[in-house]
Amino acid sequence: MITIKQLLEEKSAMEALEQELFWTPELGFKEFNTQSILKAFLIENGCDQIEDFGLNGFAVTIGQGSPVIGLIAELDALMVPDHPTAKEPDFAAHSCGHHMQCVIMAFVAKLLNQIINLSGCVKVFFVAAEEYVDLEFRRNLIQKGEIYSPSGKRNLIYQGAFDDLDVVLSCHTMGATAYPQMELNASLSGFVYKRYQFLGNSSHAAVAPHLGINALNAQVLTQNAIALLRETFQEKDMIRVHLMTTLGGQSVNAVPSQTILEGYIKAINFEVLSITENKIDNAAVHCAAAIGAECQIETTKGFYPLDQSRALSNLLRPHMIACVGETAIIDEQKSFAAGDLGDISLFKPTIQFGFSGCKGTVHGRDFMMENSLEALIYPVFVLHNSIMNMLNDPDKIRQIKESYKPKMSKETYFNQ
Repeated sequence: MITIKQLLEEKSAMEALEQELFWTPELGFKEFNTQSILKAFLIENGCDQIEDFGLNGFAVTIGQGSPVIGLIAELDALMVPDHPTAKEPDFAAHSCGHHMQCVIMAFVAKLLNQIINLSGCVKVFFVAAEEYVDLEFRRNLIQKGEIYSPSGKRNLIYQGAFDDLDVVLSCHTMGATAYPQMELNASLSGFVYKRYQFLGNSSHAAVAPHLGINALNAQVLTQNAIALLRETFQEKDMIRVHLMTTLGGQSVNAVPSQTILEGYIKAINFEVLSITENKIDNAAVHCAAAIGAECQIETTKGFYPLDQSRALSNLLRPHMIACVGETAIIDEQKSFAAGDLGDISLFKPTIQFGFSGCKGTVHGRDFMMENSLEALIYPVFVLHNSIMNMLNDPDKIRQIKESYKPKMSKETYFNQ
């Protein structure tokens, strides 16, 4: 077991790695420098059992045998053009705090590697492409056969990289908080990515608009229908439909013959998500037909809702209390946010706990780490000591596995 006092001796090294990664933001499947920095750090600290997954990231293994505990950090940044770290051409910035995950997991690996005769195995995954952005680039990678999915974790599920794990642990920033806090058992939403292409006929917008079929009108009618459908959304289902126009027409002097509306449909559980998706699809098709246009729909699988293992969370709770106190632990929150860790939770007991220590707006131009004690040291303390508890008493993991029921088979997952 490790103490906060011992971890404070690593504080400067943690902060240095955090800053190096913070100023090296890269979008998904482009995290080459990020991977190099982390691999160099791990190898320098004796963690050289590295398995490379190419564009999808890599894993480092500590110890051997069973049980097998999986840790997951995310490598990628997202596009925030006005963030101080953003640069052309991608304007990437770590405004979601994934670089802090990488620091946390790298130091957990380093510290576990110092333990002689570790009673089991820990696999630390540094995974690409959690943020669902830069989709045209990812579509090209899929067409070339370099990846299976726009999601890094979905690709690794496809490759079977997580098959031998008994449990999976991750963590994520809570964003700005008024005081030190940690979070357990938060539910994340699932989503699908939709692309609605409205097709009409062009004609002169001033001389002969009656000879055209206005694709933009079909889109606007659809957006109005979606607005009217919102009264059918129940608050408990946490539904979000947020779409944007990425093509509004061809010329101001021509009736638009093609427009595109695309974005997310989200909900807190998969059944509600499917029902809502069908409602929006029907609205788009029939609104287009109402004025003689056509709507073509392209659906890209997003992420499944995250269903956290309460039994696994309970093993972390005492160590969180030691950090922030029992009253500062936020429990059972529901979030409109989504993450591809939800896909892993379909097959394995999985948790993602939250930590404080940041300022600014998540996904915003001013987001950054503010307090390394809360954002780095506390999470390392919680993970390290929870892992040691589990490895020293493998019955805990056995009980968690026995009580867990997979949500679906991998065959169903990939064929839906």
